[in-house]
Amino acid sequence: FTTVAMTAFAPKAVNDIQELYLIIVFCTASALIFWIYRTVSLPLAKLQAAARNIKEGNLDFEIKNETNDEIGQLCQDFEEMRLRLKKAAYEKENKELISNISHDLKTPITAIKGYVEGIMDGVADTPEKMDRYIKTIYNKANEMDLLINELTFYSKIDTNRIPYNFTTIS
Repeated sequence: FTTVAMTAFAPKAVNDIQELYLIIVFCTASALIFWIYRTVSLPLAKLQAAARNIKEGNLDFEIKNETNDEIGQLCQDFEEMRLRLKKAAYEKENKELISNISHDLKTPITAIKGYVEGIMDGVADTPEKMDRYIKTIYNKANEMDLLINELTFYSKIDTNRIPYNFTTIS
């Protein structure tokens, strides 16, 4: 009786062990796939999105470093590159702005100097010419004043000291 029971039991035990083995392999493979996805695929997707943003000229985002492995180091390097590019773009824009403002200020100054020289050299020899020269000088000085006010406003924006004018509205 025992040998018959043992032979009937052996294939069932082998099947149970095989099923248990397959379940363990499946769970291990699932855990490995999930781990690889979290540690490789997600950070690479973030880096891909960051590269796309940089390519499009958008530097107003942040790459968060969540690990200290090679991919985490790569994320940190990308973040440093983004910050340097943003700083360089900001500096380039400031240089262009200063160049434009210098040019815009030089134009009315040149006109003012020309009209003052005309007055000093006696070109404005009639009261009508003198009046026209003085009005032109006055208008050009007003243009300069407007440009300087805009420059002052820009510098306040740049240093986060924007003047606010509050009024009561209905």
